Amino acid sequence: MRRLLRKLVIGTVAMSLLAGMSVVTYAAEAQTEQTIVTTQKDKKNKTDKKDKKTNKVKAEAQKVSKVTCTAAGKVNVSFRGKVTYTDSLKVTIVDEEGKVIECKIAKKNKALMSVKATGLVKGQKYTITIEGVLAKNVEEPATITKTFVAKGMKTTCKVKTAKVIGKKFVNIKTSAPAYYKDAVVTVKDSDGNVCEAKIIKKSRSSIKVQINGMKKGNSYTVTITGIKTKKEQNFSSITKTVKVK
Repeated sequence: MRRLLRKLVIGTVAMSLLAGMSVVTYAAEAQTEQTIVTTQKDKKNKTDKKDKKTNKVKAEAQKVSKVTCTAAGKVNVSFRGKVTYTDSLKVTIVDEEGKVIECKIAKKNKALMSVKATGLVKGQKYTITIEGVLAKNVEEPATITKTFVAKGMKTTCKVKTAKVIGKKFVNIKTSAPAYYKDAVVTVKDSDGNVCEAKIIKKSRSSIKVQINGMKKGNSYTVTITGIKTKKEQNFSSITKTVKVK
């Protein structure tokens, strides 16, 4: 009887030990599994953050950093990063009134695009839209829009002579035949004040400007925008300072 009781006790203790070990093993396995899941989740979060950062950098590459113009008819567009182009690449330029400016792509590479445009006027605002630009490893092409002021343009049209006529006129002769588009005049006195002025006559060789309020002994700087020579594509400006004697 005692032996039987002893065996029962030993059996019960053994079963308890086995049950305890199972619980410990299960807990350890559960903890290990949880650690793996947590680690995988952390890695996924880090990957997602990295992907978002990478996508942001790629998106930044598809933006324009600078637009410059030349009197030879080039609009140079610089991108913020390296880009490629789709077969459906297209460029459009419009002025502030929505009028389309004649243009075509002259050159393109990984960071710069040159567009040949006809009829830009120095100092005026334009909007260029480029469709079909791709950043590296990006499948969806972007449409880029950038507003810019036509500046940095130079013209070979020079002032030959400038003469004050009477009390309120200045006649400017050019060194080469001049062509005009939306030509306007701006006049400032020696103190930088803007004077009331307007173009009253223009021809291939001269421009006559009326300036109200001119005073004897004062100097005036006359700037004509919207002028170019025959061979130039874009319109720029000429400037000359005259003194009333």
